[in-house]
Amino acid sequence: MKALQLFLFLSALSMLSPGVSATTDETARIHVGLCGQSPPTDFEIAKRIHSFQQSAGGTSATREYFQAIRPVARLSSFKSSGDDVIRLEGRIDASTPQALSNRIRETPGIQVLEINSFGGDAIAAMRIAQILETSRLSLRIAGFCMSACANYLLPAAKAVILVNATIGFHGSPWACFQQSSAIDGVMRWGLSNYLTLWQVARQDEEHMSKYPRLKEIIVRSQRPDRGANDGKPRDWLLVRPEDLSRYGIRLQASTNSATFDRLAADPSDGLLGPVFVP
Repeated sequence: MKALQLFLFLSALSMLSPGVSATTDETARIHVGLCGQSPPTDFEIAKRIHSFQQSAGGTSATREYFQAIRPVARLSSFKSSGDDVIRLEGRIDASTPQALSNRIRETPGIQVLEINSFGGDAIAAMRIAQILETSRLSLRIAGFCMSACANYLLPAAKAVILVNATIGFHGSPWACFQQSSAIDGVMRWGLSNYLTLWQVARQDEEHMSKYPRLKEIIVRSQRPDRGANDGKPRDWLLVRPEDLSRYGIRLQASTNSATFDRLAADPSDGLLGPVFVP
C-alpha cells in the first residue's frame, strides 16, 4: 500500500518536475540511522569525550572511538595466532568494498576480518556483508561495531568473536522509510534524497529479510527512545555481548567487555551519549 501511495505521489511530482528521477545504484548513498534526527554538536561530543576520559580505562576506549569514526576506513593486514587477519577501522564508504576485495585477493589465506567501525554507507556495508558470506570469513570485533556494521556485517559472518566489543543499533533505511510519509519525507530531505532513501530501503528490506530476529531489534532501535518505551530520546541501543545469540548471531567467543560495561553503567550520558541497554 505504501509503495502504491509513493508511486502516485512521485508520479504527480514528476509532472511538476519533469527532470527528476531516482539515482542509480552506484550513486545512491545513505547512512543508517540518519532519519531526520539532528546529530550531536561538536561541543557535545567534546564534552562526552573529556568526561569519559576521566574514568578508569577511558583513555584506551577513547582511542578506539577515534579510530572507529575516522572518515574513511583504513585497511591493514597482520597475523594473529597463526591466522591471516585483515583489519578495517573507520567508517565504511563507497570505496571500501572494492578495497577489501583487493586486500582479500592479496591475502589468499585470510580467515578473519577484524573491525572497529561506526558504520557508514548502507549500500557499501551490504556489499561487504556479501564478501563476508562468499569468502566464509569470521568477524572479530575489536572495539566498536555500530550502525551499518552491526546491521549488516554481524549476521553475515561465519562466526563472531568479541574482544572488548561495543555493538550499537539506531535503526535502518527500511525502518526510517516506514515511519515517514512520502510528503513528510520530501519536505524533510528533498525529493532527490527521499528517492535515494526509498531505493536503499528496498535493498535493506530484502537483505534483512534473511535475518528476522536481528531485524526485530533494528526496527525497535529506530524509535527516538531506541526501544526503551519511555519517550526519552537516546542515541543508541546497545546489545549486551552475551545476548547476541538471541538475535541469530553466530557468537563464537567473547572476552573483556570493559568498555561496554562502562557505557552500560552510565547510560544517561557517556561517550556515546544517552543509550538504552535492554
